[in-house]
Amino acid sequence: MRATGILETVLYAENLGRVRPFYEDVLGLECFQASEDRQLFFYCGDQVLLIFDPAKTSLARPPAAGVPPAHGARGAGHVCFRAEAAELDRWRSRLEEAGIAIEADFEWPAGGRSLYVRDPAGNSVEFAEPRIWRLPRRVRTLRGAKLVVASHNRGKRKEIDDLLRPFGVETVMASDLGLPEPEETEATFAGNARLKAEHAAMASGLAAISDDSGLCVDSLHGDPGIYSARWAGPFKDFALAMRNVEEKLQAIGATTPDTRRAHFISALAVAWPDGETRCYEGRVDGILVWPPRGTQGFGYDPMFLPEGATLTFGEMEPQAKHAVSHRARAFAKLVDDLF
Repeated sequence: MRATGILETVLYAENLGRVRPFYEDVLGLECFQASEDRQLFFYCGDQVLLIFDPAKTSLARPPAAGVPPAHGARGAGHVCFRAEAAELDRWRSRLEEAGIAIEADFEWPAGGRSLYVRDPAGNSVEFAEPRIWRLPRRVRTLRGAKLVVASHNRGKRKEIDDLLRPFGVETVMASDLGLPEPEETEATFAGNARLKAEHAAMASGLAAISDDSGLCVDSLHGDPGIYSARWAGPFKDFALAMRNVEEKLQAIGATTPDTRRAHFISALAVAWPDGETRCYEGRVDGILVWPPRGTQGFGYDPMFLPEGATLTFGEMEPQAKHAVSHRARAFAKLVDDLF
């Protein structure tokens, strides 16, 4: 016979009050038991991380039901948390923002990357890709799942519903669950998509999908970009947003097709309540037309003419748009990974 998995990892710390914020607040683990200044127990995926004060656990206690035997160790230990490649930069930023020094950021010769830090008790804490041990990426699937659409935009919900329907996925809007929209504080589409999906997954206890997308205009140095929705104002008036874009183009004399080049970007993020997040990006290039054409779609669709097309996204039937859109291209990558 053989052991089939690791159930728990144990570290020791002489001051549990100092280490608890590191694991609970910085790493986001759920502390499900803390007792007698003796122990901290955290859930981490399908395993548990146990942290004991060796000064307490090494003392023999009278035998009683449920009382474990004396145990303990002194000196620094080591724990390694699984992280996919795309997560490691985010972990590095989060740790540095929390004032945690990065001891090493190491690329393994055979492939894979590790980050090393110390917890307040001096234990070595590593974040690493599973492939450093030739382990496969965790298998995930959304087929037949119930999924929170982390958006209050009904147009996005309809497009995501249309894309997911063939896979038997049931969706529910974050707004229908009473979940507030988190402030979008990241500097990239992918960062904001992750933020919204993770917020919805943690609040609902369900897997969540989020899209962060926008229009990037070459002559406007990429604007409105991640601020595409904000250009529509508090009432999400995209007729106003399109006028704003056109006025700025007219102000710089951008009246020919080569000066009106633009692209849509979509970043789709899927997050699970256990903390894993995956992100997929798609892009479609085109030019901006004026006046806007068509009443299909939403957002900036009526003024965007994709390359090689004669109809704007606002003129295309939904199925035609889904065949070429930035969101559909991101979704194709998601399907390859999760269905």
